[in-house]
Amino acid sequence: MTTSPRFSRRAVLRSGVAAGAALAAPAIWTSAARAETSQITVSDVGGAVSPVLRQAFYDPFEKETGIKVVSVAQDPSPVTQIKLLVDTKSYTWDVSMTTPDHIAQLTKDKAYVADLDLGIDPADYVEGTVKKNWLGFSVFGIAMAYNSETLPGAAPTSWADYWDTEKVPGRRGLYRSPWGTLEMALLADGVAHEDLYPLDVDRAFAKLDKIRDDISVWWTAGAQNTQILQSGEVDISDTWSARAYAAKAGGAPLEMVWSGLYSVDGWSVAAGTPRMDAAQEFVRFCARPEQQAIYSSNIANGPSAKKAYEYIAEDRAAVLPTAPHNIEGLSLMDSGYWGEHYDALAERFNEWLLAG
Repeated sequence: MTTSPRFSRRAVLRSGVAAGAALAAPAIWTSAARAETSQITVSDVGGAVSPVLRQAFYDPFEKETGIKVVSVAQDPSPVTQIKLLVDTKSYTWDVSMTTPDHIAQLTKDKAYVADLDLGIDPADYVEGTVKKNWLGFSVFGIAMAYNSETLPGAAPTSWADYWDTEKVPGRRGLYRSPWGTLEMALLADGVAHEDLYPLDVDRAFAKLDKIRDDISVWWTAGAQNTQILQSGEVDISDTWSARAYAAKAGGAPLEMVWSGLYSVDGWSVAAGTPRMDAAQEFVRFCARPEQQAIYSSNIANGPSAKKAYEYIAEDRAAVLPTAPHNIEGLSLMDSGYWGEHYDALAERFNEWLLAG
């Protein structure tokens, strides 16, 4: 759920973060770990994200430790790949970019990912981004965006407003998937964030019945979401925060309503990798607020480390989901719930669409 918009002040931030890191960073690399390996391999989602990962994490880690980081692109869901390399002990990579849903699948029957020795205080990180075997570092919001110039009615402030077509008329977009969409329907129906899970599925579909005929575009991918927001094809839509930012960076007069959910991409280490110490040190390095600040200054996803905002300019922080004034309206998506129920709910959602 990432894009690669650039920030005009990134050069200033890079220099400031580098200086701060040089003064504050401890000498993390132990002699035992240094002797262990001269290289680790990290799998990530590829595309436009990879260069930013290299800028924020891979190259600085290599410079500090002397350990080369080789990156490879993984499948959209790397679960099968990770299981295979652990089961066969063919450790073609050591660290993987994963989500909480992946971790649930990788620990259901066997521990395919290693416990982490992070040495950090979870209280210094956004809720749900630090687990015993996973570190989240890239937070994206599932929220609402609207065109402040073309929306003919009052500006929306909640999902109840999205459903109120008299108060807020205009062309609407909505994700063609139950994932996130059911939660928005429940929020619109008055369910509190803390009461979302387990989802009241019948109630959510009953609420969706009331808006179905008013949806102009059922979007299916992040790129399409950016396109319909940027072109003005819709006046208001649910969105992934980085996708809305890409449309805004392209000139669309968009405003965000920070009400909804957030989810996270992070790092896990393959269980049993012979380069365990080096892999663990890499993940610890990625927990540093200074490094996460570089990442979030070049990708419009929020850092998990709260102190990263000490290194991020205020105007940049305004568009990131984990900024204090934005995260207040977001709650953590229950990836465990979706891992268990997605297939059944997707089938029901598609049947609901066809019946309309």
